[in-house]
Amino acid sequence: MTKTNLVFFLKSFLVFCFTFYSFSKLVAQEKNSNEIVAEGSSKIKIKPDFVAFTLTVEKTDTAERIVLQKLNLEVQDLIKSLYKIGFTDKTIKISDYNVSGSFNNKDKKIYTATNVLTLQFTIDNKLINQLYKQIQEAKLNDVDISYETSLSDSLEKATRQILVQKALEDAKANAENIANTLNLKIVGVKQVSKYASRLNDTDKIEMVKFAPPIIEKDEEVKINTSFDRFQVAEIELNESITIVYEISNK
Repeated sequence: MTKTNLVFFLKSFLVFCFTFYSFSKLVAQEKNSNEIVAEGSSKIKIKPDFVAFTLTVEKTDTAERIVLQKLNLEVQDLIKSLYKIGFTDKTIKISDYNVSGSFNNKDKKIYTATNVLTLQFTIDNKLINQLYKQIQEAKLNDVDISYETSLSDSLEKATRQILVQKALEDAKANAENIANTLNLKIVGVKQVSKYASRLNDTDKIEMVKFAPPIIEKDEEVKINTSFDRFQVAEIELNESITIVYEISNK
């Protein structure tokens, strides 16, 4: 092969490669353009079915032995109050027990003893009202109470199924609207992706079944908390769906 023929061959080969690359890119663009992306969403507010109470007892003293005595006495009084409305050792859990020491501004050592109890049960406003009532009547000095509502795994799962179905319907309706407006035809689904606003793992609690505590008759229960009048706040869940549809001209 002469030098001239070799140069001609190389030029022809480069032209072929460029042409093939351009054609492949055009085909790829054509292929990728034969699709539409539609998003769908849904949300719902639902009443939580579970509540977790945190009861914190904290005592301080200059002697470690005395601070532990104070703590244990107050915790025992608290437990007796819980027994009165039907809670048992199976439903009262210890989540923290701690004794620590520190020095005050007079360089004197102070001991702090803390015991944290937790209660988890199906939401019952009368029971919650009774819980506060019993603790109030026990005249406990150093008890802090906090509570947090949540969804049981079973309730959240059932709700998620409804949300996904509604989000899919919303995405399909949006895709059909786009296709009809552009005079296109949907021929299939190429890809589906889903996003959900998840609850924290600590917020999801598996339902614990136990005999419900005994509640006094309505006429015997004093109205002293807002739980007797109001329902707990609802929790909002949402789902988002993205669907890639394959399309063709009508």
